[in-house]
Amino acid sequence: KGDTFNADNYLPAKSEAAKGATAARQAEVQSSEAGAMAAGGSTPLPEAPTKGAWSNDKLLPLTRLRSLDVNADLAFGELTLSQLPIQNAVLKASGIDGQLKLDTLSGGLYNGTFQANGTLDVRQDTPVLALQSHIKQVPVERILQAQGKNPPVKGQLTLDSNLNGRGNSQKALIDSLNGTTSIVINNGVLLNANIEQQLCTGIALLNRKTLSATPGGKDTPFQELRGNLTFRNGVASNPDLKVRIPGLTLNGNGDVDLRVLGMDYRVGIIVEGDKRDVPDPACQVGANFQGIEVPLRCRGPLELGAKACRLDKDGLGQVALKAAGNRLNEKLEEKLDKVNPKLKDALKGLFNR
Repeated sequence: KGDTFNADNYLPAKSEAAKGATAARQAEVQSSEAGAMAAGGSTPLPEAPTKGAWSNDKLLPLTRLRSLDVNADLAFGELTLSQLPIQNAVLKASGIDGQLKLDTLSGGLYNGTFQANGTLDVRQDTPVLALQSHIKQVPVERILQAQGKNPPVKGQLTLDSNLNGRGNSQKALIDSLNGTTSIVINNGVLLNANIEQQLCTGIALLNRKTLSATPGGKDTPFQELRGNLTFRNGVASNPDLKVRIPGLTLNGNGDVDLRVLGMDYRVGIIVEGDKRDVPDPACQVGANFQGIEVPLRCRGPLELGAKACRLDKDGLGQVALKAAGNRLNEKLEEKLDKVNPKLKDALKGLFNR
């Protein structure tokens, strides 16, 4: 047992190559963010990131780990690991002949809880790692800030993951990463988002009107963000992203490329009820657009979050056609109400083919 232990103090320093790669990616992210924020989010869709996000530095001392014979039961008042302060940490692990097992690593994290378990096989030159982790009600922005990231979102994170990878560097492990993760963020905020702005721009186009002013990006509170990710060699597919915002629902389908910490999503915004405080008449949702998805495309570094979203004008054309069809059907219904019921059914069947 101990009071405090900072495991980060015992990790090797970053190589110059790793520092250079980190700096190159940070420059790419800053350039993308500056472009995304320019002109109130009316700039083109950000490009997908290309710079690698992970180090090639050797991660594990394989020879030393193969000779390890250990049965550990440790407890600390505070354990610092990857810059994260785990309170009342408990660590139970065992290992012999190059096969290591983490029975549990658990504790409190920013008033939430953290727990992990897994295995590490170092008998071969290419180590194999499997890790299961569970995070409950932890402020996601605090985790990101501890890693030196500017958070694009705030809220209480609950996460369950079951992942595995092979290799002896961050890059090798991420490139081979497979498994599943489920994420829920409650009572959160999309920071400096342009969701409302893109929605208003799309509705104004559908209304064939011009906005009287360009709405600026602003924080967007949400009730819940959730999704399930399946990783294949470092790239995660996420077919069921859903964000509940008062009066709106966002449905997303896309990929997260952990190799470069990038994303590419198609998102539809559904206006559930036009109860928003919308001073611009061009942004009012008429009956023909109620329940129709306004399409967005979100692409760029993960750090941009909702700032990387732009109106999908090609998809908006399909929305306009659908709305026009709704109006035609309404007029047809009005006409058919005045004719014989049998003839009405026959005519409706003809137009619905």
